Amino acid sequence: MYATTSCATAPACDGTLERPRYFARQLVTPTELNLEAEYFLDRLRRHNRMLHGWGTVCGTQVCRVPNDDGSAAQPWKVKIKPGYLIDGYGNEIAIDVERIVDLRSTSVTVPCGAPAGEVSDPWCSDVMMTPQGGTVWVAVCHKECLVRPVRTQPTGCGCDDTSCEYSRYQDAYEVHLLDSCPPSHSGTPVQSAQQLFETLLGAKLSDCPPCPDDPCVVLAAVDVDGSGTVTRIDNCSCRRMVISFAPVWGRCTSGGIKIGKVQGQAAGQGIGPFTPGTTVGVIVEGQGFSGDSAVSLGASVTVQDIKRDSSTEMQFQAVIADDAAPGDRTLTITNSDCSTASFARALTVRAAD
Repeated sequence: MYATTSCATAPACDGTLERPRYFARQLVTPTELNLEAEYFLDRLRRHNRMLHGWGTVCGTQVCRVPNDDGSAAQPWKVKIKPGYLIDGYGNEIAIDVERIVDLRSTSVTVPCGAPAGEVSDPWCSDVMMTPQGGTVWVAVCHKECLVRPVRTQPTGCGCDDTSCEYSRYQDAYEVHLLDSCPPSHSGTPVQSAQQLFETLLGAKLSDCPPCPDDPCVVLAAVDVDGSGTVTRIDNCSCRRMVISFAPVWGRCTSGGIKIGKVQGQAAGQGIGPFTPGTTVGVIVEGQGFSGDSAVSLGASVTVQDIKRDSSTEMQFQAVIADDAAPGDRTLTITNSDCSTASFARALTVRAAD
């Protein structure tokens, strides 16, 4: 159950930030503790607004709501798909489930974690407007609600009745229906790579962006006729989009190391067996060899004079110690990025005569 007594808009992004300084024998009150939490929240809001901008990051498409039988769309209803936004004050808004909105309501507050579908908040109740056709702009604003009431101890002698205080803040959002696209969503966004580079690299000096008068993020313009039929939904013409690098990822191009063939440099030399005290020329064919590849043939075999003709072939001298124990040796090649490949029985040492 979600119990809220107030739904307050997040504070504006202007002003000097302060945080408490604790010292020995200090009387710490809720003021100091709340100030500490608010300080880090305000820093995050400023960071979001100045470095990332504000608007829709992903998702939040506005769609019609089909009837249960799928024959048509429900009148006066649209649904907002899950998504993530940053409002004009830098607050994060997460819409975690599909949310159904009645276009006749002025606004509705949705607590975080509320079940999918339509929400009727008993404290921040929605007010229905007189049904009429036209265009409405669906917008989302950040809200901070009080939840989880707990009993508090009386301040007097103990004879007073105990009262309740809400012990948690909860991030929520409110869906607003506007009568026009606000100026903050107008203008010409960045439309070319050159403009993007000039903005990112500071080719042109610019002032810091001011706080908007209305921090709400518009999602769509919806046309509805007098009977409630949704005739058009425009998700783009009045929507601010924030550039996100979340879908961008890469893969290193080395491709790893592979050892395909190991042979002796001398004709017919093969890979052994060799007696201790022997120096053997070895040719390795494969792929992904780098200029600083480390080569090992195990105990009692020293690798020297490594030559790399390309990333697919290398040559080296394998010096077998006089006291080397008989048996097979495994060739291991490791690049500086720790990419590793092994080749079993690359060289065999036989017992000394």
